[in-house]
Amino acid sequence: MTSEMGDKEPSNLSPKTSSQNISVAEDIEHEELEECTSQYLLSKNTSSFRCLAQVLLSNSSLMKNRLYLFPPLVDPGIDEAFYYSKPEPVYDDVGVEKYLNICRELEIVPLSRIIKSLDGDTMNLKYYGLTVKQFRAVTEALKGNEYIEHLILEENFLNLEMTVMLCSMIEENSTLRNLNLRGCRIGEVGAKLLSEALLSSQFLTELDLSFNEFGDVGLKNLQQGLCDTSSLKKLNISHNNLTEDSGETLERILLDNKSLTNIDLSWNGFYTGPGNKKLFNGFKQNDQITVLNLAWNGISIKPAIAPVAKYIKASTALEYLDLSSNRLSGKPLRMIRAAILKNQSLITVRIGNNPYPPDEAFYVASVLTSKPKDHPLKYLDMENILFNKEIVPLLARIRNSGKTIKIGGILSNYIIKGPDVAKLIFERCRYLLTKPKKKKAKRDFGHFILSLPENPITRQEFDTLLKKKKIKKLDKDLINGLTDKFPMKKKIDCGGMVAAYMNLYPETCLPPVKVSAKKGKGKNKKKKVEENIEELENEIKVHDLEPAKSLQNTVVTSNVSEKKIQSQLRFSSNPVATELNE
Repeated sequence: MTSEMGDKEPSNLSPKTSSQNISVAEDIEHEELEECTSQYLLSKNTSSFRCLAQVLLSNSSLMKNRLYLFPPLVDPGIDEAFYYSKPEPVYDDVGVEKYLNICRELEIVPLSRIIKSLDGDTMNLKYYGLTVKQFRAVTEALKGNEYIEHLILEENFLNLEMTVMLCSMIEENSTLRNLNLRGCRIGEVGAKLLSEALLSSQFLTELDLSFNEFGDVGLKNLQQGLCDTSSLKKLNISHNNLTEDSGETLERILLDNKSLTNIDLSWNGFYTGPGNKKLFNGFKQNDQITVLNLAWNGISIKPAIAPVAKYIKASTALEYLDLSSNRLSGKPLRMIRAAILKNQSLITVRIGNNPYPPDEAFYVASVLTSKPKDHPLKYLDMENILFNKEIVPLLARIRNSGKTIKIGGILSNYIIKGPDVAKLIFERCRYLLTKPKKKKAKRDFGHFILSLPENPITRQEFDTLLKKKKIKKLDKDLINGLTDKFPMKKKIDCGGMVAAYMNLYPETCLPPVKVSAKKGKGKNKKKKVEENIEELENEIKVHDLEPAKSLQNTVVTSNVSEKKIQSQLRFSSNPVATELNE
């Protein structure tokens, strides 16, 4: 009993206190029941409303308020939540955010080039090799873009699905002006899809469809779009395997589309008469073309070149014509030259890389001088065409007239310039005279040259001078070559020979005069010898004299007698005399 009584907590509350507590609890419960309304229960944070906040009453509330007339339930937004649809996002006119969201949805990495280009006027995706997902993101971003005017998709292979995306973008974009699809290989089917897109877009001004392999059928599929695009001014359909069958298609395009001013038909097959006749009929009817490129079409025969020549003669708008890299020569080439002469609007003509000879090349180049100076033709490109030397005066006249011509080269336009023959002869003579091993046999050829007189001499006199100087090592042919190099009225120009030698060897000078000295006796004689030596030194000073005449005359006119010097130095032991003797 003791343990049981000990486990119970002692109660210090009196009966009066407990009754008061009960009455207070009843009052609180009564107040809570009075405040139990639908709005109160909705805002009350209890465990029963933790997950079902939209329910106005719980089971416990109903049990406690059996006689309370609850108000009707108000929809908390269940219908709105059930039929909820995500609103379309609002993007700016740049499209960066839209591009990033699409990349996130497609789970691809955004390209920084695209992000940086969206707010500029050019997007260059050349050689990027875009996948289908990447191309979808780009085209979707460009649909609302109001900045990109030049889109370059060169060498990105576009399959049918990607071509559909591109056409959809073209239809919705009103800012794009220049579209480059070079090498995208859209083919015949892609050309048909693109034609439908061009019908819906009237904003493109330049379209490059080169290297797309759509052929004659593809151009036929593209015809309607090109005919009805009134904004298109520049069209490039080169490298598309077009033949004479496309002549009629292009004729229809040129007749219907009067906005085209620049068309490139290079690297196709417009080399037949019937095809070119239809094609250039369209050109004649559409006198808006200012730039025409017909390079690399293999045009060579007269029936194929005749429509071209007629169009050139009649055109009043054509300013640039490219007929390079065809097979023009002979009669077709002369027809083109005659047409250029009669045309009054051409500024630039390219007719190089054609197999015509130098004579015909000169005939074509003369078109620049045949026209008056005020004629608009200013530039003639004849790249890789060779000329004869007769073109040199013509080139000077063209240059003086302010016009420009580009040529491949001039045959034999050179002057043969060999070695200096005089120098070779002089070097040979110097070598032969210094070749002997014995010192006494060696001679200085420069001393001989400086000993020559100024006036011309005969060959016999020249040989006499050689013998006098004991020059025997020079053979007859070498001497003949030397004398033939400096002729002057059947004589030898010694002055010219000396001048030529001194020009090559300016350090050459006459040798010092040799004086033989002997020992003398007596002091008086020594003094006299010293005085005479001083006078002699003053008289025979060697100066750097040019030309050779002055050197020779200085030595010859010295009034010192060799015998007198010998007698004066006979008994002298002066070291100066000894040095002179040596």
